[in-house]
Amino acid sequence: MMVDDLPAVLAVQRLAYGDAYQEAAEVLDAKRQRSPAACWVACDAEGMAGYVFAHDWPGDTPPPLHVALPPAGASSSGFLHDLAVVPRAHGCGLGAALFSAVQQWSVAAGHEALTLVSLDSAVGYWRRAGFSPVVPADASALAAYGDGACFMRRSLKR
Repeated sequence: MMVDDLPAVLAVQRLAYGDAYQEAAEVLDAKRQRSPAACWVACDAEGMAGYVFAHDWPGDTPPPLHVALPPAGASSSGFLHDLAVVPRAHGCGLGAALFSAVQQWSVAAGHEALTLVSLDSAVGYWRRAGFSPVVPADASALAAYGDGACFMRRSLKR
């Protein structure tokens, strides 16, 4: 993912989530810069069809939304911050391919686990992908993610 991709990323984000979870371009760029090897876009003949942002994170509570994160440090976990696919690409395996890229990055980085916050409507999807709900160290951190948001973890240990 390059900085020039951010306007299209924001358009995909709006299609996927509406205005409720729209993060500013500056915030997304800070996340991209924090972990450029873990942020990808996917395009089809019509343009950008999906994206994913991931980064290192301590793992016991989700990072805040709408703010730039501190510089990355050593971490035993990766965090899948956001994965979105435009409606025209639903069902073609694009989301699974983006998730696979994040998982490979996280394993290569030596993480013991991968965490994420699932919106209420996607908890079943992430359960099928091997994630389990966990109670975050700071439960109030989930508030910005909306009603029904669920902090989830998937072990990467073999």
